[in-house]
Amino acid sequence: MHLYKTMRNFLLDFDYYIDIYENKIHVFNYIDILKLNDEEIKLSMPNFILDIKGKNFSVKRLEKREILLEGALEQVGFIKND
Repeated sequence: MHLYKTMRNFLLDFDYYIDIYENKIHVFNYIDILKLNDEEIKLSMPNFILDIKGKNFSVKRLEKREILLEGALEQVGFIKND
């Protein structure tokens, strides 16, 4: 359990983090969901907009400021906030 707490504290020390796995993407500490459908997801992040494109997206887990998506990921982009 000690390793879990150490890793969690390490990861939560950042403003946000994005993990990409096979057919899954996990985003922590997003501000708002701007667009959500089965082909595109846009999340407002602290300093940019995260633009995720692909096919067959579905939300597997949704918690306060944390989301886990599943689908065929094709493109991830960052749009600078003005």
